[in-house]
Amino acid sequence: MVEQFQTLKNDLMSLQKFWGTVALERRDEAGIEYAKGVSYGFKIAAAIIETKERK
Repeated sequence: MVEQFQTLKNDLMSLQKFWGTVALERRDEAGIEYAKGVSYGFKIAAAIIETKERK
């Protein structure tokens, strides 16, 4: 179970980094803000998984 949480957390962090990079590459303001929001969402999801992992 712990391994599954770790794998999921790693996947979420990879997605967060990807969308963070997309945000830097976008030229339009709406696209930048969208990519930042998606990146932040994956970061929060990874933090939640990490919290559940400790219990």
